[in-house]
Amino acid sequence: MATTVSERPVSRDRVIVLKSAEDTAGEFFRCEYIALEVSKAPRDHIHTHQSERLEVVEGTVRCRVAGRDHILERGMVMVIPAGTPHAVWNEDRLGSRSISEYRPAMNAQAMFRGLIVSEPREYGPGMAGRAGRIAR
Repeated sequence: MATTVSERPVSRDRVIVLKSAEDTAGEFFRCEYIALEVSKAPRDHIHTHQSERLEVVEGTVRCRVAGRDHILERGMVMVIPAGTPHAVWNEDRLGSRSISEYRPAMNAQAMFRGLIVSEPREYGPGMAGRAGRIAR
């Protein structure tokens, strides 16, 4: 009998919880995603009962929504309706920061398990420096 070993690559990316499901009584979950590494395009996925709103704060973020590719720059927002196939990733070699909001919250926070930092000051806003690039 063969054994399959699945490895999850270690990521330096971090997530800061801005509003937990508990904070909002399940209405939404909001987090800041700090991407410090370039990542490959992931497979599309679907949140069957949950919309996702993505706002780019710094750098650029790639996303594919319903089969169409988009490059989002600072200040741009993408709203992904529930039930829509999509993927979001970082191809910006200088890193990116974005705010994501999931409505209703459901299990969104669990998706980021292992990336959540307990001390927001470590990676939070203001750490990018005067040149506007991601702190490392």
